[in-house]
Amino acid sequence: MTDATTPDAAQPPAMPPPPVPPSAVPAPGPREYPQALRGPKHRWWRPLIGLVAMTGAVIVLVGALLLYAIGYMVAQTLGAELPNPTAVPNSWFVSPVGMLVTNLGLALGIPLALVAVWAQAGRAGLVSSVLGRVRWRLLLGAIGLSLLLLVPLTLGSDLLVTQLGLAPEGSDASGTGAGTEESGWWPLTPASGWAVLAIVILLTTPLQAAGEEYFFRGWLSQWIGSMLRWRWLALIVPAAVSALLFAFAHGAQSPWLFADRLVFGLIASLLVWRTGGLELAVGLHAANNLFAFGLAIAYDGLEESLLITEVAPIEGAVSISVTIVTTAVLLWWARRRRLAVVVPDPVAPVPAGPVPTGPVPGEPGRGEGETTA
Repeated sequence: MTDATTPDAAQPPAMPPPPVPPSAVPAPGPREYPQALRGPKHRWWRPLIGLVAMTGAVIVLVGALLLYAIGYMVAQTLGAELPNPTAVPNSWFVSPVGMLVTNLGLALGIPLALVAVWAQAGRAGLVSSVLGRVRWRLLLGAIGLSLLLLVPLTLGSDLLVTQLGLAPEGSDASGTGAGTEESGWWPLTPASGWAVLAIVILLTTPLQAAGEEYFFRGWLSQWIGSMLRWRWLALIVPAAVSALLFAFAHGAQSPWLFADRLVFGLIASLLVWRTGGLELAVGLHAANNLFAFGLAIAYDGLEESLLITEVAPIEGAVSISVTIVTTAVLLWWARRRRLAVVVPDPVAPVPAGPVPTGPVPGEPGRGEGETTA
C-alpha cells in the first residue's frame, strides 16, 4: 500500500509540450504597396534609416555638382574652357546633349529609391512591386496601351475643341502649339537635327519617367506609409503628399497646369495601389512624355513644351480628362490580369528533425493522418 502523497511509480514522467513550429508563429498581416515596408523587421526607427540613406545619396550627387563647379573655376584660372554651370541657355536643354543629361539626371531617382528602400527594409525590390521585382510584361504592355489610348484621345479632343472654337488663339488642346486652325496638323515642321533628338528622347524618356515615379510614387509614398499604422490613412496621406510635391517640383505654373500635374500624381498613386507596383504608373508617365515630346519635335516646339508655365482652362481640362479615361482603361486591363496587390512574405523555414505529432497549444488536436482545410 502506497501513501496518497507519493506519486505512482508506474506513471510516466510528464513530458514538456512540443515546441511551436515556425509556421504557427503569427506573421504580419497582408500589406499593400504603400505599407510594403512595414514587414517583420519593421521598427519605429527604420524609416529614419531610409531617410538618412536617401539624404546621403542626394548629398553625394550634390557633391558631384560641387566638384564640377570647382573644376570649372580651376579651368578658368588655367585658361581652359568649360560650360558655365550658372549660365546655361534654355536652348542647351533642348539639344540632344541637354536632353540626354536632363533625362539621365532624373533617372537617378531609380537607384536612389532602391538604396533607400534596401537600407530601411532590406528588400530593395519592394519599391518596384509587392513581388519584389519589376513585372516587365506589365510595364511594356502599359506603355503600349497608354500610347494607343493617348494618341487618338489627344488628337481627337484637340480636333473637337478646335471645331467648337474653344481653343485659345495660337494654341491647341494638347498645349503643343500644333493643330490650330492657322497651321493644321499638316505639314510637319521639325527643326534641323530632329532625328538625333528623337533617338535620345525615345531611349531616355522612359528612364526619366521611371526615375520620377520611383522617387515620388515609390520611395516617398512607401516611406510615409511605413510610419502609418492605419490602412486608409496610409493610402490617402502618401498619395496627397507625393502628388503635391510632384506638382510643385515642376516650378512656377498657372493654376490649371498645376491642377493637371496634381491630378496626374493622384492618378499615378491610384494605379500603384490597385496594381501593387509602379509598372502602370511608369508606363502612363513614359507614354505621356513620349507623345508630348514627339509632338513638340514634329512642330519644332520642344523648348516651349519643356518650359511651359501656363495653359488655358480648356487645355487643362482636356488633359485631365484624357488622363482619367486612359487610367480607367488601364485599370480594367490590369484587373483582368489578376495581379498581386499585397506583399507575399517568405515562409519561415521548418528546422530539420522529427516533426512533433502532438497537439499545438491553443489548437484542437489532430490525428497523424488528418489534414487541415
